[in-house]
Amino acid sequence: MSMYFRNILVPYDESDHALSALHTALAMVGDEPDAKVHVVTIIPARALPGVPFTGDGFDVSPTVVNPESYDQLMDVLVSRTRTDLQQVVKESLDGARCKVSVDAVIDASPVEGIANYVENNNIDLVVMGRRGVGALRGMLGSVSYGVLRSVDVPILTVK
Repeated sequence: MSMYFRNILVPYDESDHALSALHTALAMVGDEPDAKVHVVTIIPARALPGVPFTGDGFDVSPTVVNPESYDQLMDVLVSRTRTDLQQVVKESLDGARCKVSVDAVIDASPVEGIANYVENNNIDLVVMGRRGVGALRGMLGSVSYGVLRSVDVPILTVK
C-alpha cells in the first residue's frame, strides 16, 4: 500500500491535546514500517533565564546566569525533556511498527522551531494539538495558527 504521509511531525508540549495528537499520528501510520513519526518539543531560547529551574539542586535567577552556566542549564533541560519524551512515546506506542524519533530542540520560538523542523526534516504532515498547556504554556493555540502560516505542508489539529 502506498502511503502519502511518511514523515509526520508531532510537536509535543505535555498538554492533553499534544498527547491526543501523538496518538492520532501513531494510529495513522502505526503499521507502516517505512513511516516515521517525529515527536519534538521546542524549547524557546528565552526559556531560561527568568524562570527558576529547580531540579537536581539548580535554582537560578537571572542575576547569576552567565553564558556558560546558561548553556549548561539549557543542555540539562534538553536532555531531561528528551528523556521525558521518550517515556511518553514508549507508553503511547500501542504496538506501532513505524519508526519514531524523539527530540527536544532550542529555537527562537515554538512557531519558528516547528517551521524549521518541518523544512529540515522532510516533514509531509504536522499533527498538533489545538491548544497547549504545561511547561511551555501557550506553545499551541496561537502557535497552531502561526504554524499554519509558516509551513507548506498539511496540518491536522487535534483536540
